[in-house]
Amino acid sequence: MESEAVKIGVLLSQTGTMAVTENAHIQGILLACEEINEGGGINGAPIEPVILNPEGKDVCYAELAMDLLLKHRVNIIFGCCLSTSRKAVLPIIERFNGILFYPSVYEGFEYSPNVIYGGAVPNQMILPLLEYIFLHYGKRLALVGSDTLYAREINRIVSEFLSSSGGKVVHEEYLPFGLSLDKMETVLRSIPETDVILSTVVGEDSISFYTAYSQVAPLDGNVPIASLTTTESELAMMPEDAREGHLSVASYFGSINSKPNDIFVKAFQARFGKEALPGVYSEAGYSLVHFFANAVRLCKTTETDQVLEALCGSVFKGPGGDLFIDIDTNHFTLRPQVGRSTKEGKFEVVWKSASVIRPDPYLVGYDRTISERSSG
Repeated sequence: MESEAVKIGVLLSQTGTMAVTENAHIQGILLACEEINEGGGINGAPIEPVILNPEGKDVCYAELAMDLLLKHRVNIIFGCCLSTSRKAVLPIIERFNGILFYPSVYEGFEYSPNVIYGGAVPNQMILPLLEYIFLHYGKRLALVGSDTLYAREINRIVSEFLSSSGGKVVHEEYLPFGLSLDKMETVLRSIPETDVILSTVVGEDSISFYTAYSQVAPLDGNVPIASLTTTESELAMMPEDAREGHLSVASYFGSINSKPNDIFVKAFQARFGKEALPGVYSEAGYSLVHFFANAVRLCKTTETDQVLEALCGSVFKGPGGDLFIDIDTNHFTLRPQVGRSTKEGKFEVVWKSASVIRPDPYLVGYDRTISERSSG
């Protein structure tokens, strides 16, 4: 193994409607690979990413996953963002006993022994965000999302909790990919009086959505967009006057003040430009590669079953704090935070969970009522 490269597949779109998000994943993955190689590789072997571009098309994710597993002889894949792409790849990963390191927030209600879920699930993000909104803004929410499985499932969960907690959905709408700016403005004008617009708009369309909002309803600080999907990568692509005053919930923001994050941000900017600021998508990709590398160092092989065993209960001291893989669910234990966006394209952390939250992908351990409390 000391002379042979350790190949990994990277299955993320560099073009198409999800490019802004999935390129952020790729940046984190590449930075981790380069750090590992500069440090001597994995047990002396360099890590070599094989990057394929599915162009945001679910059928291409499935086809290219097959190529990685059979043609490139790679059994480890980092990739997929939208849930439909993950679900297209999952049967192939399981059939050929590969491992998918999935770096994206998602709707939960899934488990596979062949997937390491690096993104947050609803109990780790939705519930803390709703509590923050209830306490600081109110209980009337307009739900606007891209027309995706993720958005519809998230809004189903949100509606259920609102109904049980004295809240109200005042509007619900799903936007087709590539909707024009003027049509987004029309959608925004149709929203009745609300306290917050809860957004599950993703990818390139999130840039248009925030831009449209700034043009039809200049931010007055009272009705922000609260997002589960908008990060620093999307903010950087928006006009400056569209960025400020909105909320996002995530387990990591690039503005976190800590020595490990200072080191990470410095390395990220040295690699991708001094104005670049990593968000949770880059941080998740980065951390997952390091989890994998540590597991291979431990078991001294890239064989699937041994790597999965070595990953059980793994811990990585990441840029945002210690990360744990929950052995019962293959999901990360995470600490949610709520950030408010600035015109500079950063997030100021306005709330942080007092402790990490264990993943509960099926929401079996939570009642359906949101209490109004704050840990910040």
